Amino acid sequence: MINNKRLKTKLLIVGGFASLMLLSSNKKEAESQVYADQISSIDGIEQVCGGSISSDSLKGKMIVLNFWASYDAQSRINSYKLLQLKQEFEGRQFHNGNGIDVVSISLDKFKAPLRKAIQTDGTESFHHICDYKGIDSDWAKLFDVYRPVNLLIDADGMVVARDFNVQTLNSTLEMLCD
Repeated sequence: MINNKRLKTKLLIVGGFASLMLLSSNKKEAESQVYADQISSIDGIEQVCGGSISSDSLKGKMIVLNFWASYDAQSRINSYKLLQLKQEFEGRQFHNGNGIDVVSISLDKFKAPLRKAIQTDGTESFHHICDYKGIDSDWAKLFDVYRPVNLLIDADGMVVARDFNVQTLNSTLEMLCD
């Protein structure tokens, strides 16, 4: 009888855990779809260093949405690592995408330090956008971001990784390579 109670308890725990995982999975899929819809809203946005972003140029690629700030040391180190990541995976084929691009969304409030950081860090090849509202950025709200973070989005617009650690993005990209 004791074993039967333990078995029932274990089954309840496993069942409850499975239900939570299913709900979590559905929530992530819904969030991913929201992000997918928002990628197209980048089309025509004025970049920090001039020109505008064409969502057509991003189609079919793996996209890193890099939320960062020029005054944050970790963000600057992250930018360097993202530059290496982009160079490594630029021409690669993925399960669901071809090549990679970086859309860098700044959480800065001031133009001069942001432009200087882009130039100093050598990240001119990234698409840089900023609305100069800091952490209250409309972009941050749109993508549910409250601090510097990277979102890796596949060609269908699904978020496949969300982490500030570039190594996590690297591992995910390696896994998705054809």
